[in-house]
Amino acid sequence: MMLNRDKVAFWTRLGATALAVVFIGSFLFMGVGSDVNISFFDFLGSGASEGQKEQKSGQNEQIARAEQAVEEDPEDSRAIRRLGALYLQEGQADQAMEVLKKGREVDPGEPAIPFQLGQAYERKAQGILDEEERKATYKEAGDAYAAVTEIQESKPQAYLLAGQAYEQAGEKGRAIQYWNDYLKLEPEGDQADAVKERIEALLKGEETADKSAKKQ
Repeated sequence: MMLNRDKVAFWTRLGATALAVVFIGSFLFMGVGSDVNISFFDFLGSGASEGQKEQKSGQNEQIARAEQAVEEDPEDSRAIRRLGALYLQEGQADQAMEVLKKGREVDPGEPAIPFQLGQAYERKAQGILDEEERKATYKEAGDAYAAVTEIQESKPQAYLLAGQAYEQAGEKGRAIQYWNDYLKLEPEGDQADAVKERIEALLKGEETADKSAKKQ
């Protein structure tokens, strides 16, 4: 299947934002403890093997402590957020989703929890081969990001990522809706031009599809 060049260009422009959200948002936006370590050994040569082992051991210990903290106090939303961030850091999307879903029940007014949950669903969706299942998982991600905007309307990244997830889910109308909301908050933002171009491309695509359907 041929790639849509407009779509590829759009995601390329959003790449920096997505990375910032995943690696910075989990720690600053969510108030996760500063003692969480991010591994950079993967970017080093083979001589870093011992460092990798030590880092992995340290990460496992952090997860174990975070799991214990949640077990001791299942209603501690900060402990839940920290454990969710650690699971995400380790690529454990299913475990992150499990704890974060419970976290939403514990603290439904905390925007960081659905934000992390959206990240977890996106991480999981990226590894799904079945198209319908993948779209359904991206929709869950979109719904989670949308929940953030309902709790805290002033988070432009949540609108941006909700639109991205909904487009991946095949829900173009909802994608456009949340991107328009993003533009209201960030009309001159770093991603504003890319978002406008993507909206225009989607609208043109729908118009072309409508014309084709009428001809048939």
